[in-house]
Amino acid sequence: MRKRTISLQRLNIVIAAVFLALALPACGWLKPAADSSKDKVYKDEDLGDIQGTKVYDPETGTYRTVHEVNEDVDTVAWKVLPAEKYPPIKTDSPMTGGTKPPVTGGNTGGGTTGGAGNGTGDISILLPFLANASSSGVPDNSLWALNFYAGARLAYDDLEEDGAKFNVSIMDSEASTSKVNSLLKSGDLPKSDLIIGPYKREIVDMMQAFSKKNKVPLVVPYTAQMGMAEDNPFYIQVNPSLKAHCEAMTKHIRRTYQPENVVLVALDKPEEKARFKYFQDANTLIEKGSTIKKFQELLVPESGSNFQTIDVTKYLKPNKTTVFVVPSWSNQTFIYSLLRQLMTKQSEGEDIVVYGMSMWLDFEQIDFEYYEKLGLHVSSASYVDKNDERVKQFKKKFFNSYGSVPDEEAFLGYDVMLYFGKMLAKHGKDFAKHLDVSPSDVLHGRFEFNPVVLNPEKHKENLKYFDQLENTYVHILKFKYFHLQPAD
Repeated sequence: MRKRTISLQRLNIVIAAVFLALALPACGWLKPAADSSKDKVYKDEDLGDIQGTKVYDPETGTYRTVHEVNEDVDTVAWKVLPAEKYPPIKTDSPMTGGTKPPVTGGNTGGGTTGGAGNGTGDISILLPFLANASSSGVPDNSLWALNFYAGARLAYDDLEEDGAKFNVSIMDSEASTSKVNSLLKSGDLPKSDLIIGPYKREIVDMMQAFSKKNKVPLVVPYTAQMGMAEDNPFYIQVNPSLKAHCEAMTKHIRRTYQPENVVLVALDKPEEKARFKYFQDANTLIEKGSTIKKFQELLVPESGSNFQTIDVTKYLKPNKTTVFVVPSWSNQTFIYSLLRQLMTKQSEGEDIVVYGMSMWLDFEQIDFEYYEKLGLHVSSASYVDKNDERVKQFKKKFFNSYGSVPDEEAFLGYDVMLYFGKMLAKHGKDFAKHLDVSPSDVLHGRFEFNPVVLNPEKHKENLKYFDQLENTYVHILKFKYFHLQPAD
C-alpha cells in the first residue's frame, strides 16, 4: 500500500492561492464564537493551545483555536490562478519537489539510528490537511495545518542550505484514527527518525504509544494536556502545559509581591479549584523557612449566581498592592463582574493588579479599559517580537514565497522544523537526550525542554526517570497602551 502524501509540486503557489481565498471571510474571525453549549465549555482535558478563541470543530470532534487576522483584510487582492498551471492539493501523489530541489536525500529504513548525526534522516509531518474533503476548495479547518507546513517548508530550505538532506514525508491524518491506523500499518512511519504532529487528542494518544514502542521521537506542536505520555522519553511536547503557565505566573508574581498579598480567584467548580494547587505548589518551592505562607483563595459559586455579590473587600489591605490571580476563562460574565468590582475598588484608592488568561482578550463583553487600568498580566506560549530582525526577515521570505503574511502557525512550523531538524542533524535519532541542555531562542519565543515526572513521589528513588519532555518556557505579557507586550 502506497503512502498517501500531500503533493509538493508547486505547493508554495497553491498555499498562496489558499491564503488569498480564505483571507476575505476572516472578518468573522475577529469575534469569538457564540455562547452555546459547546462553544464556551473549556475543560482541562480540552485545553489544546492555551491562547486563542476556542470553538468546537465538528469535523475533528475537538476544540480548535481561531486566531485573529493580523493584517487589514481590505488590503487583500484577489487573484485567480489557473488550475492547469497550479494544480490543487491532492492525495496519493508522490513528492515531486517543485521550484526548489526536491526534499530528498535521507537513508531509507531510518537514516540515523542513534549516535552522532550525519545531516540525513527521515522526517514525517502528520497533520489534518483534510485534502480529501468533499467541500469545494480547502476546508477552513485545514488552514492552520497549511500555515504550519508553509513555515516548515521555509525552515527546510534553511536546513538544506546548511547541508542537511532529510527525506520529508507530508502525511494527511484526515483527523481520522482509522486513517492514521492505516498509516501506522503501511510501513512508512516506522522508518521515521522524527515525527512531527498530530493534533487530535486520540490520534496523539495513538502516536505516543507508537513512538514509545518503536523508540521514535514524536514532537507534538499543539497538545498542551498533561499526562498524554507515561514513561515515554520520546514524547516531546512543544506547547507548555497549564501547570507550566501557572508556575511561570507564580514566579513572576513572587519577584515583586509577598504571598499574603496574593489572592487566587476562580469559580467553585472542581476543575477550576484544582488549578489553585499549581500556584500553591509553585509558591511553596519559592518560600523558605519553616513557615510557608500560602496564597489566599476565593471561590465564587456559579449555580444560580449573577455574580453581583462578589465581595473582595476583606482581601484588600491599606497601603498594600493586592494581586488577584484568576485562572478562569469559561464564564465571561463572571470575569466581567469580578473586574468591574475591582475597578470600583481601584477608583476608591485601592492598589490592585490582575493576572488572568490571554483568552480574555477574545471576550466581547469586557472593555479593554479594564485590562489597561488593572494592569492585566497574562501568560502566553508564544510572543513574536515584530522588531526582531529575524522576524522581519522571515515575514519577508514568507511573503515572497506565498504572497501572504505569516500567522502564528507559520512561525511555529518554521521554529519546530528548524530546531528539531538541527538537533536531528547534529545528534541523530537520539537527539531527545540533548534537548534539556539545548535551549534556543526561536521566532515565536523560546524552547526550553525539560523532563517531566507526572508522579514524583512514585519515582523519587530513580532520579533519571521521567515521563516526557516538555517545553516549559512561558511568556508573561502585560496589557499596556492597549496591547500585550512583555511584562519585563
